[in-house]
Amino acid sequence: MLRIVRRGDRHDPRDLTVSFRFEGEFSSAFIEGEAEGLLPGETVKNMVHATVRAQGAQPLEKLALALAHEALQRQTRITRVRVEVAEQPWQRIEAGGKAQGQTFVRGSGERRTAVVTSNGRQISVVAGIQGLAIMRSAGFVPARAAEHEDGADDGIPRLIVGELTARWTYTSGDVTFDPYRHSVRAALLETVAWHASRSIQHALFAAADVILSNYDEIADVTLSFHEFPYRPSDVLSDARDDVFVALDEPLGVVEVTVERDAPPAI
Repeated sequence: MLRIVRRGDRHDPRDLTVSFRFEGEFSSAFIEGEAEGLLPGETVKNMVHATVRAQGAQPLEKLALALAHEALQRQTRITRVRVEVAEQPWQRIEAGGKAQGQTFVRGSGERRTAVVTSNGRQISVVAGIQGLAIMRSAGFVPARAAEHEDGADDGIPRLIVGELTARWTYTSGDVTFDPYRHSVRAALLETVAWHASRSIQHALFAAADVILSNYDEIADVTLSFHEFPYRPSDVLSDARDDVFVALDEPLGVVEVTVERDAPPAI
């Protein structure tokens, strides 16, 4: 759905995708074919529309929390609900050197995500980023001294291109989510840019460590990197300005989950 938040001449679009998963005592619907007690799809759709209309200007995490609460209140047979919300960003068009208040182009493939799981007593809030495209053309350091001055045999890739996905779990559902989201994204990019990494694994762990070291309200971080296969067009060339070509071949996804250390037992 697309919600337009109108503030005078300035409009803010929110392009949202919402999904629900319910758990509860619904065995009669599957065994006996009884529909009583089920939450109809039309009811879910109307509930989402009404909640987004009322809460759509809130951070994604707050919106997901409101949707989970509404679902648990509407159907007592639901024992647990999982709400997933993803946002596709739109960017303002600049015309005459000025950002337009009511005209947009679709942004990059990066999406903001939030997942809330609740049983009415316990709540889990997981925020994330999907499809953050990153390229690093230099800056990796060798694990050992290069055998040649040009570093041709140091084993370090000359180019890394791929998409980064990040998920982090909050220790509480009562957090000022937007500042944390912006800070986590900045920490990710700054670490990838500045860290003297020897590999993608090394860079991802360093980024997760920075996030956990700086934000006590985050319990764990999962980072994954899906590399796009680019290779030198001439592997025998000594040229500094390399030409790379995309290869049509699969590459693996590097993923790391870093959890906060448990406090020592007393």
